Amino acid sequence: MKHKTRTSHKTILALLAAFLLPVLLAWLVLALGWFTPGVKAHGEWVQGQITEDTQWRLVLPVTPECESCELAEPLLENIDLALGRDSNRVSVLRLPVGNGLEAGFVYIADPPGMLIMRYSLSGEEASDRATGKALLGDLRRLLKFSRAG
Repeated sequence: MKHKTRTSHKTILALLAAFLLPVLLAWLVLALGWFTPGVKAHGEWVQGQITEDTQWRLVLPVTPECESCELAEPLLENIDLALGRDSNRVSVLRLPVGNGLEAGFVYIADPPGMLIMRYSLSGEEASDRATGKALLGDLRRLLKFSRAG
């Protein structure tokens, strides 16, 4: 009789360990910061609001003295061309600085007018080319999963 109870206790403990040990290890990994979540977005998340529209928008805040804003014009045109068949879902919008918009950045806004992400413009061609690639990748991902616009 003792042998059966000992075996059943071992079985119960083994089952508890099999179910509780992974949960305990996952909690430990997260609590100690050993895991960094894989974020695919390249831009900086922002909050803000602009006017509502039927399309996604690339927003370029402009000021008369902003040199990087002038250099961003061809970049935004190239992004529009690179979108291919999705280019009709995106428009480029130039707005004055203010209401949460800062010069030296390009913003992505969804059709309801929420600002989602922003990308820094440096005014240097190589750096802005990398920014353009990151912006294009994030915009394609947004368009892929969005039914709006």
